[in-house]
Amino acid sequence: MIVFFFFTGWILSSATLFFLFRKLKGPGRIGTVLLSVITPLLSIGIISFLLTMLGIYSIEKIVLSLFILSILFVICSFSFRKVELCKSIRLEIRKPEIIFLALFSLLTLYLYAGFPTWYLDGGRDQGQYTIFGVAISKTGGLNLEVPDSKLIREIFDDSVMVDYQSIASEFNLGLSNSETYRSPRFFHILPAYLAIGYDLFGIDGLLRVNAVFGFFSVFFLYLVIRRMSDPLSASLISVMYVLNSSQLWNVRSALSEAISQFLIIFTAYLIQIFFKRKSPVPMFCIGLIFGISSFTRIDSYVYLPALVLYSGFLLIFFEKYFKNSLYFISAFLLTSVLSFVYAFVYSKVYIYHLWEHKFLQIVGIAWAVSLTILLLEIVVWKKGRYKLEWIRNFIEKNKGILRISVLSSIVLSGLLVYFVRPMFLSNIPELAATKYLTFHSLSVFFWYVPFWLFVFLIFTFDLFVFRKKNVSSSFVFFIGMFLLAVYLVSPSIAPDHFWASRRWMLFSIPFAILGSLIGIRNIPNLKQSLKTMLLIVLAGAGIVYTVWRSKLILFQTMMEGYENGYETFANSTPSENAFYFTTKRQIASPLRYIYGKNIYLINDSEEFLQKVPKLLSLGKNVYMIQNGALSGADPFIKFTHIADLILKGNFPAESIQRYPEFLYHKNLNLQTYELKISQTKVLPEPIQFDWIPANGGFFSRMGEINSDGTISATRHQGPLVYGPLLTLPKGKYKVEFFGENFDHARFDIAYNGGSSLLSQEEKGEDPNSKTLIFEITNPVIDDVEFRVFVEGKSGVQIRRIKVTKNSVIP
Repeated sequence: MIVFFFFTGWILSSATLFFLFRKLKGPGRIGTVLLSVITPLLSIGIISFLLTMLGIYSIEKIVLSLFILSILFVICSFSFRKVELCKSIRLEIRKPEIIFLALFSLLTLYLYAGFPTWYLDGGRDQGQYTIFGVAISKTGGLNLEVPDSKLIREIFDDSVMVDYQSIASEFNLGLSNSETYRSPRFFHILPAYLAIGYDLFGIDGLLRVNAVFGFFSVFFLYLVIRRMSDPLSASLISVMYVLNSSQLWNVRSALSEAISQFLIIFTAYLIQIFFKRKSPVPMFCIGLIFGISSFTRIDSYVYLPALVLYSGFLLIFFEKYFKNSLYFISAFLLTSVLSFVYAFVYSKVYIYHLWEHKFLQIVGIAWAVSLTILLLEIVVWKKGRYKLEWIRNFIEKNKGILRISVLSSIVLSGLLVYFVRPMFLSNIPELAATKYLTFHSLSVFFWYVPFWLFVFLIFTFDLFVFRKKNVSSSFVFFIGMFLLAVYLVSPSIAPDHFWASRRWMLFSIPFAILGSLIGIRNIPNLKQSLKTMLLIVLAGAGIVYTVWRSKLILFQTMMEGYENGYETFANSTPSENAFYFTTKRQIASPLRYIYGKNIYLINDSEEFLQKVPKLLSLGKNVYMIQNGALSGADPFIKFTHIADLILKGNFPAESIQRYPEFLYHKNLNLQTYELKISQTKVLPEPIQFDWIPANGGFFSRMGEINSDGTISATRHQGPLVYGPLLTLPKGKYKVEFFGENFDHARFDIAYNGGSSLLSQEEKGEDPNSKTLIFEITNPVIDDVEFRVFVEGKSGVQIRRIKVTKNSVIP
């Protein structure tokens, strides 16, 4: 019933708003409908956020708020009853366009919502956002307490952590007196929305929240483009935008970029339709809406320099609109300051972390410079009219020279970034992986936006800055160019794809697509028919390229078996008086906050096992969740296997220096052991594992997963196989590899994140098998991985990997 009442409230509030918005002058019929639907959507997000902040969130309150909003909108309509309705609201686009947009939006919704990424993994942001959304739903707020923190700390000291990825204790940093309180390292608008999705449709609904924003973004993007260009351009841009692999990947995940992107596009649309209003009120309200992004993502603070450039442009060339731009910026500043105050109160660890990593210092300097420039703009506007005129005259007199100089500088900068910048990385081999994206940002960006379109961005720059066309759309240009430049200079993210495309998806990629095709449409001194032909040919090639890049994920659900794996495990294992421990950070926070398991992360397995008897002596039930065998790890602890945690699903190869070409099985096959004190010495049992690599938790960055679970080398060089991150006790072991063309491969055994070796690298001799002997001298070690390296086009195939532990190994 709650679903029925939720959508009834949304429809009712939208209907009442429609009659109110019909009095607005500016939006057409489609815009009026969209504004009527979007306003309640934004409102419930803000309400959910406020309720979360107060710790009193519930879906019933959200539903109630929708009906209260409906009543308020009716009262507003009654209050403005004397204001005449717009007699004939125009239709912004032609009927064939409406048909195209309606059908294409349905395809968009299918692509966005039909193939979600079930990233129930606590190791990265999308998993953590999911956890926070569920926690809000279950507790009414971001209540991430760990009740037994003191007990665990007293017994295990540093051998067990009482924090989780992006969920940290303020107590440890001296920021709180509560030892159990945990602070999230994120802003919380997205989790507030995810809680609504979870309450309505469970995890299925939570993972599709971003699809709703992506769906509406298509409509607003099309309307924005139509105010700048023709139907053909708008259609081609929309298709490339939706089918882009970065767009598909990020909208299908529980990541905050989708909402922030929607807010940018929505703001651009609102500015377009209210730009020429004399009253500053609309622009102030638009600034407040745009400011919601500062409650969504911390890097929304970097928008301010772009807004100041935007206002400066208006001051010099379109002075009559400058005043309203100040109201827009003021509203954005207000919400940004409020968001920082909120973060300082509710996410102190996050702020502390950002300060340690110098992000806040950089933002502070950018804000200081931007606000100084803004203040100078205001002074010049108020008291320095002669200076303003001098600037205008100087630009007008030297327009040709400035035009050539600026555009040439941009082209030269692009060439330097593409050809010269990567050379610096070749001189620092140890940074090759971590800094590859930064030094090759432009060439990697062309994986998502084809270079033959990107080069036409220069004409869009010329169109807005020197020809000064489409002034009502200049916000799109300034925010787009600024974010494109900033995130090409410093992508500021881990370099593996598609993860690395997150920052670009925010607006860099959409703007590059939009700007490229607008640029083709506005090439100077070229006949319109030739422009159209060029647009069709190049954009058509761009769409083919985009689909080719997206084919890996276009109709593919990711990590589809994770939810069932967690549910099976949660239902088959005890919770009462149970303490779970693991070294696997990716499962710890989901098991605690989604599935209710009292679980902790092991920092040192050897020390943990030495101290676990004290916890057992208190009458607690202790369990370890590991991938491996524990028999013999401690002579007076009995390890009894009670359950398995099996998580299965496809995922793109997390490659760094190349675009993902293959899916691999992102499987975790973990065993759960009950630990009990033994009065007699426990004798070690034989250990044996026999895996088909892709099904056994092994990973590959450049190998192709075959249907039978074997892994074959492709044309790339590097680690063909690594994993499965085993926990193994003291002893002598033998690992056997079986496959083909092993004389073209190298083998080793590592642990400690690959930095420590148990067996030195050896070259294969027998084409079909390879055996390595290794010994573990510590009582137990974690994350043992068996690795195979290949050169390009080696023909190597891994069929089986077998590990045995015996008392005697020949």
